[in-house]
Amino acid sequence: MIKVENLNFSYKENEPVISDVSFEIKKGEFVSILGHNGSGKSTLAKLLVGLLKADSGTIEIDGQALTDESVDEIRKKIGIVFQNPDNQFVGVTVRDDIAFGMENRRFPREKMLELIDYYAEKVRMEKFLGYNPENLSGGEKQRVAIAGVLAIDPDIIIFDEATSMLDPKGVKEVNEIIWQLKREKTLISITHNLNEAIYSDRVLVMNAGRIVLDDAPERVFHEKELLRQCQLDIVESMKLLQLVEADDQLTRKQEIEELLWQLTFRK
Repeated sequence: MIKVENLNFSYKENEPVISDVSFEIKKGEFVSILGHNGSGKSTLAKLLVGLLKADSGTIEIDGQALTDESVDEIRKKIGIVFQNPDNQFVGVTVRDDIAFGMENRRFPREKMLELIDYYAEKVRMEKFLGYNPENLSGGEKQRVAIAGVLAIDPDIIIFDEATSMLDPKGVKEVNEIIWQLKREKTLISITHNLNEAIYSDRVLVMNAGRIVLDDAPERVFHEKELLRQCQLDIVESMKLLQLVEADDQLTRKQEIEELLWQLTFRK
């Protein structure tokens, strides 16, 4: 579904932000792209949707090269949910906002009304259709943004730090929706939160504009020292695991280590 080869990008000359990045994402995969602030992960998301133009390298979406000529067609296949929910609202009500993308694509009115109700229910916002966005929580706003993206039926959805500005309740609400979409869409989650990456099929770790790890979460999380070098904090159960590993006097040590490791990846 996505093929990136030898991608390079700089905002300023001789200050690369993306350096020789290559990867592939299969149709229906859920991939998390992890990295600290400044690692290049959000820039990569903008390159994938054509908001930025690469200095060199290639991007293919569903077999089609991303170019100036094809960018409008490719954007029909990709939806993106950004970091700040307040910056995404364009409608006076939740109903208006879910409708916005469909109106731009000139969906028939009857079909549009049907899809508004369907996707509002899918993200559990059907009771809020008449609400002004100002009266919603951060998590509710992001769920509306997801409904608006789903309504235009893209093949790929990118979540660009979609939970980073939310409280714990909002993070839980949005992640539950994302997990429900597994296998329905090709999903990319841009994040610095390892807890969210546990549920993905693959994890790409970025540091200084390069991909330094690309594997299943279980194997990526074993690289604790490299994750620390990338300024990524390990999950709480793995911190306990480190304490157990360091205590040579602990009885049933191996059993406890195995239990903690299973706990980390329980889905």
